[in-house]
Amino acid sequence: MNTSTIFTIGRQFGSAGRRVGSEIAKKLDIPFYDKELISLVAKDSGLNEALIENVDEKAASSFFQSLMAGSNPFGAFPMATSNLGLPDLPINDRIFLIQCDAIREIAKKGPCVIVGRCADYVLREEKNRLLSIFIHAPLEVRCDRATNLYKIPSKKAQSECQKNDRTRAHYYNYFSDRKWGSASNYDISIDSSILGVSKTAECIINFDKIRRGK
Repeated sequence: MNTSTIFTIGRQFGSAGRRVGSEIAKKLDIPFYDKELISLVAKDSGLNEALIENVDEKAASSFFQSLMAGSNPFGAFPMATSNLGLPDLPINDRIFLIQCDAIREIAKKGPCVIVGRCADYVLREEKNRLLSIFIHAPLEVRCDRATNLYKIPSKKAQSECQKNDRTRAHYYNYFSDRKWGSASNYDISIDSSILGVSKTAECIINFDKIRRGK
């Protein structure tokens, strides 16, 4: 199936958002980027992959006070990041800026699926090509998935889901001028537990086809 769409996936922890994104890419035969972005950023920056992975999708903790106070400098920055010249930024934030450039370069190459990393915000100017999606599911479903797939002890599953969601929310809210998980910020917000992974992916693909008049 031909498409020119860039699909961006925001997701709650344990909602199968990554799997839905992977299924979309598989069905459409287009590139898929999640952890693959870590290798790209390492190549572009010369930084160690392990270091990048350690801070992946995490805002610098030293900036959380600014976040709580309502300050959002990155949301106000122009998103052309190559020449910002901000060597004193925390490593998390420098990596974010490098990652923004990587995401834009990926988007220039054609249709793809990008999971997380504020990709919907970074590519917000690509309105005609972008389909932003948020995948969620009931907490009990996500806890079961965390236990069965990620081998998190059942008594810790709820706290792990909530902790990871808070981390993703801090990251997204800090680096954008939007609220993570708010339906109004996405083209589609969908509960993956209703249809399952494959049919959720099909639903999103069909929505995109109708949207593009195919």
